[in-house]
Amino acid sequence: MSSPAINQDMILEILSYFLVSETGKSRLINKEFNKRSYESWFLNLNLHRTNSISGYLVQYNEGGYKLQTSFVHEVGDFEKKGISIDFLPHGKAKIEACDASHGILLCVNETGPGVPDCIVCKPTTKHYQIIPNPIMQNCGISFGLVVIGLDPFRYKILRLSRLSAGMNRNHRTFACEVFDSDSFIWKRLKNLRLPKEDGLILSNPVQASGFLHWLSWNHNVIRFCLKTETWSFFQTPNFGVSPKLVKYEGKLGVIRWSGYGEALNRLWVLKSSFVKSWVKVKDIKKIGLRDNVLWTPSNDVVTLSSSDRFCFYNTNTEKLKIIQTNREFSNYICFPFCSDYQEVTLRNGLDK
Repeated sequence: MSSPAINQDMILEILSYFLVSETGKSRLINKEFNKRSYESWFLNLNLHRTNSISGYLVQYNEGGYKLQTSFVHEVGDFEKKGISIDFLPHGKAKIEACDASHGILLCVNETGPGVPDCIVCKPTTKHYQIIPNPIMQNCGISFGLVVIGLDPFRYKILRLSRLSAGMNRNHRTFACEVFDSDSFIWKRLKNLRLPKEDGLILSNPVQASGFLHWLSWNHNVIRFCLKTETWSFFQTPNFGVSPKLVKYEGKLGVIRWSGYGEALNRLWVLKSSFVKSWVKVKDIKKIGLRDNVLWTPSNDVVTLSSSDRFCFYNTNTEKLKIIQTNREFSNYICFPFCSDYQEVTLRNGLDK
């Protein structure tokens, strides 16, 4: 006797009451169910029913010297007091990394002369903990933060810092350190070495399928596995210019602009984390020359940004929602952010 058909509408209705961090395994039911669970209507319903929030934390220098943090809501307007990190210990808190699916931040708090404090926090609940300083005292150039367990709560941080070119003139060398909240210590790994003719594009890494991903100057993907703590490399699709890494339906995606002819962005996703081949998903109409692809919050919405606005473009309806921002945003760093208001247990942390 054949098994009964799965009622996807019923399952989606039930799943809409689950926290974003709890829905991952349910998406493995089948491909169609997985696709529907990433559509904007479902994600917005899920945010409403679980009292969660989604948007972008934006950090910029106000007046050229004062570091400010603001929040841009996906379904609202520019909100300076939406999500804040003002609860952190007094100092100049700079966001270095964010787990976009769990709303956990890594901040560096410069309280004065000396080594700054490293702080992990959850802004929606105002929980934070000060963690040990990295082993290497040189300046970190890129950080990645990934929550790898919920019960008990556990995360890892990857820190990259640049080493002197004199150590190896044929390669660009970066020191790698990993912090594990379970052991509560930093561990030095083997150096990341790139060919001298290539280099690392300094940006926030994209986290997908247990990996952190960066782009190289030569448009290759630089990938770090959180489980094995090893590196691997592969190419992006040979199309157009200006590749941008994104996360699409839980997988690594890349968007490349066709150029001034067709004026469109083409999206691919990695077939699987084990097979380094790309599958074309769709073409996305170019909205304006000054708007760059920022993120893909759902499989039918693309976030674009420029110096004075955020644009949420629905690829199905071709409707565009524009949120104007401050002029100070001409030079900013943006972190996709989605979080519930559930408390987390931070070892040796301070609950506020």
